[in-house]
Amino acid sequence: MKIFGFVVESYGKYVKVKTSDGEYIIKSEKKAPKEGTKIELKDFGVGDYLAKVLAKKPYNFRDLPSVRFVQLAEELVNDLEFSAKERLIVAIALFLEEVSKRREMDKSMLQKLKMALKKTRSLNVESSDDKTKENEKQQDLAGFLNYLNVLSGKYGLIVDEGVVFLDREGGTFEVFLKNNRIYGIIQESTLSSSVTLFFEKVPENILELEKRLKDNFNVVSIKLEAMRDGTYV
Repeated sequence: MKIFGFVVESYGKYVKVKTSDGEYIIKSEKKAPKEGTKIELKDFGVGDYLAKVLAKKPYNFRDLPSVRFVQLAEELVNDLEFSAKERLIVAIALFLEEVSKRREMDKSMLQKLKMALKKTRSLNVESSDDKTKENEKQQDLAGFLNYLNVLSGKYGLIVDEGVVFLDREGGTFEVFLKNNRIYGIIQESTLSSSVTLFFEKVPENILELEKRLKDNFNVVSIKLEAMRDGTYV
């Protein structure tokens, strides 16, 4: 690949580049080029500005967020372990950008969202008092997430054993787990409904999952697909 583009936005480690075939969000530890700078993206040879492509529009996202929200999203999950973590960062950034259209992104809100995302970690609660306090805390965080999802427009975020990102307009969802990522497409009509799931790796309980899904969908398709992006310079 070799393509030229212009920097349209930069913030922290992140840069958004507009090219003839779409937009890219790239990340580098080096100082970001200024807005308006013409740069060359290529996946061979050497270059002065080594960066990694995190997201491409329209290839793997319908929309790309402002890179300011990508930086915020990275700070929310930087100490958590997820498969396809960089894609999760972009997904959370899309969610944050939608919420920001309806309320301010203040420090307390971001801290609470970070606490909610940490729910995916296993908890060791022993005493009954600790369990009561933990249940109250979880209920408060669940209510907070519900509130954000009311504000989040075309995107949604659910936190349980993993993180689920919903594209309400596109009819797709992604489940981010510690050791796996699931991408789902839902199609519905007046006569039938179907769901197609793409896994990074097929889980052990796949037959049980398929059976449960068939209780809600007429057609269930399960596929295995590699979903890793490469590194570009």
